[in-house]
Amino acid sequence: MLFNPSIFWDEICLIMDNNERLYKGFSAQILYMVVLPVFFLAFSMLYDPFHIQEYYSFGSFNAAFHILMLFCILLVSVCLSRTIYYFLDKAVTFNWWQYTLWCIGEVVAASAFMALYTSLFRHEGSNFFPVLAICIKFVAMTLVFPYVFLTMRQIIAIKDNALLQKDQTPEASLVRFYDEHKRLKLTIAPSAVLYVKSEFNYLKIYYLVSEAVKEYTLRGSMKSLENSISAQTLVRCQRSYFVNPSHVKVLWKDKEGFIYADLDYPDLPSIPVSKPYYDTLSALL
Repeated sequence: MLFNPSIFWDEICLIMDNNERLYKGFSAQILYMVVLPVFFLAFSMLYDPFHIQEYYSFGSFNAAFHILMLFCILLVSVCLSRTIYYFLDKAVTFNWWQYTLWCIGEVVAASAFMALYTSLFRHEGSNFFPVLAICIKFVAMTLVFPYVFLTMRQIIAIKDNALLQKDQTPEASLVRFYDEHKRLKLTIAPSAVLYVKSEFNYLKIYYLVSEAVKEYTLRGSMKSLENSISAQTLVRCQRSYFVNPSHVKVLWKDKEGFIYADLDYPDLPSIPVSKPYYDTLSALL
């Protein structure tokens, strides 16, 4: 089969549209901590991009020493950046453009430390910003290769995992979510769906990906959703909510007599349950 760039780009856009989390887990961050600095060092020493060796041939040390120092600065910067990213990503899911901004900020921060080192050793302390521009060029143009490679690697891994899950899940049992134009936007295994909430003309779908709660928003109505999922595992529990009974831990009433459902993920809010739907839902628990 020939490689079709347009199809591959469509797959990338679909992954971005679904807000797939890029490089979750600490082991993935370690990959960045290792690959980025090592690639910078090897590429700078072997290929001398933008005449970096000539630029750092100053003082009592040769260019190799200064490039090794830049390697150490980049290593510390990336380790710090990826450690912060790991802890933030556990609390807040980064979408594709936020992740892109993080990578850009990572490059700028590392370049700033390199520029500080360079301006001090070249006795150009009063010309920090011109040196910063040069360092950003060195770092950004060199690291664009591993950034693209690692991102493409992750996109392919996400796609392979989706295909594997699709092969393991009977096609007929999947829950399909369509937008207002009847376009298929999201396909999920029934057990992964937690609940669906309606807000004005939008539907917010909460579901699981590797035990992490994800949110997907599409334009549509509860009525159209009810027609497409009524025969599956989601149950209407309130005018603006569908819930998956298999994830309901307990039903309870507050002091005013309003009924709520708590799900088996403690960070999720309680789901309101209207009295007309209470008997149906409680019978499924």
